[in-house]
Amino acid sequence: MPKKIVVRTGPKKEKFIPLEDEIISEEVVVPEEEESLQLLGQQISEARITKNLSLESVSGHLHIPVNTLQSIEDGCKGNVLPQVFLRGLVRSYCLFLELENTGIIEKTDRLLKSDVENEPLNLKSLRPVYENRESKPIGIILTFLVLIVGGFFVYSFYFLETPISFNGDNKTLTKPLVVEVETIIEPVQKSTPAIQESVSPAEPSPEIPEVSTEITLVEKQKTENTQTIQPIALQNTVEPLVLEVEASEDTWISIAVDKKETKDVRLDADKIQQWEAKKQYLLTLGNTHAVRVLLNGREIETNRVNQLLTDWVIDASLLP
Repeated sequence: MPKKIVVRTGPKKEKFIPLEDEIISEEVVVPEEEESLQLLGQQISEARITKNLSLESVSGHLHIPVNTLQSIEDGCKGNVLPQVFLRGLVRSYCLFLELENTGIIEKTDRLLKSDVENEPLNLKSLRPVYENRESKPIGIILTFLVLIVGGFFVYSFYFLETPISFNGDNKTLTKPLVVEVETIIEPVQKSTPAIQESVSPAEPSPEIPEVSTEITLVEKQKTENTQTIQPIALQNTVEPLVLEVEASEDTWISIAVDKKETKDVRLDADKIQQWEAKKQYLLTLGNTHAVRVLLNGREIETNRVNQLLTDWVIDASLLP
């Protein structure tokens, strides 16, 4: 009889099948397209073209040269401006084209900063601060002479110009003067009648009226000179007044010459209007910040606190 072979098998192991939610999806990392300044500039150029704008019109609005705008669209090639100013110009250009939400501004900033970091630093060898120099005798002599001359000038200025007191000299001179007076007094007392006789005929002095006449003549000459000087001064002050008004932009003014009829005048930009008068002007300015006023070729300061200046009297008193 053949033997029966009994094969014992253990419990079957079930295969673990994960659920769909538990399956970990492996994300395939696709490298993004490397962005460069040329590609960002092309996007800026396309945005400008879609808005039907030319480089000249953008330059007129932003006050940026056309060459700089063209270099930004070409990827900042051949640009001489520093990176700080260039980033600011790119930012203002993108804000004008309403590209602030596209991320172009941040990308260009990052790329321009990376270019600056990659540039090699120009380190120059520094010279030593202190240098050993031999003392020169000529310099020492010159400094010594300068000190001597300066001290002499200071001494002469502060000490030699002070008044000298003569108190000591007066003390020494008083004694001999007293002696001379004593000797002179005696002969004077003896000759008093002779002196009186000599003085009595000299009382009528005919020369006194001559002096008075000379004084009157001098006074007349002075008055004549003053009378001749006054009309000359008046003639000099009666020079005609010339008023010039220049405007940096279009504005208006109203002017009255020598208290005559007031006229409204429109001033064009960078043009000068001129009026002549004998006495004065009455001026009203519409925009004081854009007007420059000249009287006889000299500029007059205007009150620029308010934009409107009314009834401003301009005459010869404003001249120096």
